Amino acid sequence: RASLDLVGLLPTAEERAEAQARQTNFKILINSFYGYLGFAGARFGDGDLAAEVTRLGRELLQALIETLTEAGATILEADTDGIYLSSAEHFERPESLLAHAAKVLPAGIELEHDGSYGAMWCYKAKNYALREGDNIILRGSALRSRGIEPFLQELTDALIGHLLGVGEESPLPKVEKLRTAIATGKLPVTRLAKTEALAMNPDAYSRWVEGGGKPRRAAAEAARLLTPAPRMGDRVSYYILPRQKGQTSDWQRARPVELFDVREAPYDPKYYLRKLDDWLERYGEFVGAPKDTGEVQGELL
Repeated sequence: RASLDLVGLLPTAEERAEAQARQTNFKILINSFYGYLGFAGARFGDGDLAAEVTRLGRELLQALIETLTEAGATILEADTDGIYLSSAEHFERPESLLAHAAKVLPAGIELEHDGSYGAMWCYKAKNYALREGDNIILRGSALRSRGIEPFLQELTDALIGHLLGVGEESPLPKVEKLRTAIATGKLPVTRLAKTEALAMNPDAYSRWVEGGGKPRRAAAEAARLLTPAPRMGDRVSYYILPRQKGQTSDWQRARPVELFDVREAPYDPKYYLRKLDDWLERYGEFVGAPKDTGEVQGELL
């Protein structure tokens, strides 16, 4: 009987969803208060008070870092959204760390345990990957982007899986296979092409260009070559043609994937090999790749 009464008191899925929506709205509203204070043009803006808010937040965050470190945790990343840390001692008992944190928290402020993860890779501030079982959770635009070329996203995914222990193979062999396939023109153009949503209709874009509008957009230029013409919001995939004399920008060489012709309109291998080298320069150090790839690039180009 008692257990039935207890179950009856638990919130329903709809009640939980409503509570989540309410707290999200409150968070946005409260965050806007600080933005208003820091806006010099606001009628009731107060720069000194805005600075005081950030000072108190900074001091509280530093106090938490020091307290959790003293409790045996290694801080991995900390910002206004939370603290990521590593602790074998407290991994199975996060409530013990929360008890330590509670000692320095002012009245009305609580710290919650948001989750435990098997591994974490911090690339840079607010850009990191988490391993939850066999799944990987990505945070930050640097590690996930709809606009990145598929072959580069494949490499990034392989790198993250390797670093977090989900995939054993290093991405470096993939890099060399891609290098050979690109240099010989054998990599499918769909793996090289960028895909972007059109910000305006092609006819409107044409009028904008005729009126001197800048900058020119590669996706929009490619869309002008398609029949029937796509509409604003449609996604267009395009690749880059080999450079011709006088061409200095990507938009001048953008061509829709639908019009790809390996003989008449091939992709530019040098352009994509440079992209590959840029990826290596950014991520290669995490898997022991040589920092200077210029010699290899020179041989292939």
